[in-house]
Amino acid sequence: MQTRLRSAALLLAFALVGAGLLGCDQGGTSPPMTADEARRQIIESASGLQGAAATFEQTPLARLSEAMMTSGSEGRTVSPWGKALTSGLGAVLDTTGGDFNYDASMGVYVWTSDTQAWRQERPADSLILRFPESTGAPSNNATFTLSRYETQSVTIGGSTEQIPTEIGASLAVENEGEIFSVDLRDVGFTLLGIPQSFSLDVTANPLSFTTSLEPGQNGTFQYEDRFRNDGQPVTATTATVDLFPDDAEGDGSTLGRVEGTTQVGQDLAIEYAADVGALSALEDASADEINNRVSVDVLLQGNQVATLRYDGSAEQIIVEYTDGTTEPLSDLLREIGVPGGAS
Repeated sequence: MQTRLRSAALLLAFALVGAGLLGCDQGGTSPPMTADEARRQIIESASGLQGAAATFEQTPLARLSEAMMTSGSEGRTVSPWGKALTSGLGAVLDTTGGDFNYDASMGVYVWTSDTQAWRQERPADSLILRFPESTGAPSNNATFTLSRYETQSVTIGGSTEQIPTEIGASLAVENEGEIFSVDLRDVGFTLLGIPQSFSLDVTANPLSFTTSLEPGQNGTFQYEDRFRNDGQPVTATTATVDLFPDDAEGDGSTLGRVEGTTQVGQDLAIEYAADVGALSALEDASADEINNRVSVDVLLQGNQVATLRYDGSAEQIIVEYTDGTTEPLSDLLREIGVPGGAS
């Protein structure tokens, strides 16, 4: 059954992430649009994603992130300075038993450039780290605060893990104020360790992302997310997820049907539905079996202009426009500005 659950989770990710990277409106019909015109309008309608990416590059958080990373022959990796900061935390934070102990780790810790190590400055009722925002900063002008941290023991695949259920954290830079915050709360799990509720707010001014999962009736769950740039909508998703009992006793559950809509900007939308439970029950599902149980439609101003489907021979998701033209989804996502695309 665990194999089926993993398959179901992968299919759910395909529906919510693969489709969600693009984006709903309801509407009527119009003459078929050529692939070139549909592609052009999709890219234009998704320009808010590129705008959000450009906005992030100008934030103080991006500047700090850049200092933490370095480029090399193997791509982007943690810089020596960033590695010193993160690895040095192991000497001062409590990880007895292999898990982070928040209560035992609370206090104010400062980075000492001379010794390249952290030292505790004083006790506190939260975890506070003070460090330079870059290798050239003259002082510890950045402050990370973990004000809330709770976990719950959850059994996943036969092993027990400590999963965060409450997180309140922020990052501030001197003379710039708070540049990043995370608020995770209301996390709940099924007996099988599947999340059944959560609320998450992430802010990197002026960007903000909110998402939630709430239980409904008869094993139905409602998922929503909103991504904004300086208060203006970039993407928005609403989806319904069904969780069905595996047996008459109700001792286990599996994902059933997933359906929803993701909107990008004013004109571009994705409508999708997936019979995850039926597909996860199949062994080594073929491309036809996947496509018969998963539908993903691309709409512009309410009119369908393309469909996403799985190409078994190429082992990738492709975009099929209404005039019959096809292309890999990864190619279209690169044009939209999604790093690395998707396959």
